[in-house]
Amino acid sequence: AGPAKNCRALTEAAWQGTTACDKGPSAGYGDPAAMQLPPEALEIVPGEEVAVGRDSRSDLRGTWLNLFRNSAPYIAMFRNTVMVFHIPGHLLNDTRSKELEGLLGDITLCTLLGVKPVLVVAIEGRILQRAAAEGLGGKGGAPVTLQSLPYEDEVLRMVKEEVGIVLAELEGVLGRLGRYVQGRRRSVGPSPVVEKAADADDEDETSFHVYASSMLVSAAPFRTTDGVAGGLLGRVYKVDVQQIRRRLQDNDLVVLMPVGTCAGGDVRCVSSEQLATEVAKQMKAAKLVFFTRGQHFVDTRRRGLPVATIQVKDASEWVKYAKEKPEILQDELARELLSYVELLIEALASGTRRGHLLDSLQGSLLQELYTTDGRGTLVSQDLYDGLRLADASDVSGILHLTMPLVERGLLKKRSGYEVERSCSSREMFVWKRDDQTLGCASLECFDDAPDMAELGCFVVSEACRGKGHGTVLLAYIERVALLQGLRTIFLLTTQTMQWFEERGFRSTSVDKLPECKRKSYDVTRSSKVYMKNLDEIPSSVMERFSFVEVDTLE
Repeated sequence: AGPAKNCRALTEAAWQGTTACDKGPSAGYGDPAAMQLPPEALEIVPGEEVAVGRDSRSDLRGTWLNLFRNSAPYIAMFRNTVMVFHIPGHLLNDTRSKELEGLLGDITLCTLLGVKPVLVVAIEGRILQRAAAEGLGGKGGAPVTLQSLPYEDEVLRMVKEEVGIVLAELEGVLGRLGRYVQGRRRSVGPSPVVEKAADADDEDETSFHVYASSMLVSAAPFRTTDGVAGGLLGRVYKVDVQQIRRRLQDNDLVVLMPVGTCAGGDVRCVSSEQLATEVAKQMKAAKLVFFTRGQHFVDTRRRGLPVATIQVKDASEWVKYAKEKPEILQDELARELLSYVELLIEALASGTRRGHLLDSLQGSLLQELYTTDGRGTLVSQDLYDGLRLADASDVSGILHLTMPLVERGLLKKRSGYEVERSCSSREMFVWKRDDQTLGCASLECFDDAPDMAELGCFVVSEACRGKGHGTVLLAYIERVALLQGLRTIFLLTTQTMQWFEERGFRSTSVDKLPECKRKSYDVTRSSKVYMKNLDEIPSSVMERFSFVEVDTLE
């Protein structure tokens, strides 16, 4: 027999009425005999021969394999975590659009990977468009708003119809996507809005349920500071967190519409953005995600590169800055981004772990959640709080922190004079909280290698180890190095090689060190040299990875 055919070729041959061994006609299309694989067609060949006509090893080395492997920690990290996704109104103008279907497909895949999703759907735009078309509100040529819509039966009927239409359309899309992603029959329902009969035959099958109800949100009438009623507009009063949690535990995908019932039974529309924020706050969600229309932050200091990560402190300063800039306030897309940032700051202050701003294109969400470099902008807590250049008052705390490692032979001994000299040379950094020294690190530059620096005295308090402090300290030092124009940092270590290798350092020879460092190299310690090229992985990416990896520092 000749070289073995691959499985795909055999299948194609069988369907066309031939077998791998007999090129003559078979019993014909659809004949079971034509689909069988004759034993004489199978041959065992050495590994190198498998590559004839097909570079199998190249297939395994493809980018998909690295992406899959690198995404594994994120898949594990986000399993069984609650994420709140705000579905923007511009995607709902046409619920059959490819962009909406692509986004919902990504969310469905996240559900399959173990995420507990809560979708908050923005239908305000559809309500206002229909109200304007039917001549409801906006008297005298004024634009129609939820505040201007009168609280009348005709308006309420229109709102309920839009809620039902959007919900039915979303359930249809999610159900179809759920069946496609799982690769087997799945069901959508039941929904409290439209009761659906359960099929007894489906009880043993894994189902994909979409749970949607306006009863999960309680609203209150909106009133201005002058006490003027806000018409149809209301405010979020309460969210039924317990019911949402029960549904998520049953692997339901929860959909919330921005409509709530007041104590007296009145129906009010609430801000979908505010509702998403309240849900994330009250559920202490892992993430709150707002999808933009493509607008995003760039850093003008770094040649207009996109901002991958921003801390709450910096985001708050930008909000203050933006509110004083007419060019920002007059731009619709900028105002939208401003409102999203304000809500993310509010959510993070109340227990939400992360906030995200990204576009709604298909694949963007998966790239944002499951890759190191992400896609949009991650808003995180202020993990750098307390990190700064050390001064003379920090010398005793640094010596106390490093002494246990020096005694165990894991760290080179430094005298008080040497530490003080590093402080005065602006080479030593310290991390302090409530007068306690949590960590320290030095960054020493060299005249004969102006683009290189040595990372030394890298220590984290024993009480903080294993909690992410080291990752954050390294990210801070790398950011400082890049701002100083450095391109490479290296370190000498005898024990902690794996930890640094996981963060981009690679083993190298002593010959790669700056000349003055080679002359002072202590051969008796047998320290290994590890080097990292900061240009290979942008600092924003490594910093982003740190902030994804570390939730909070206590």
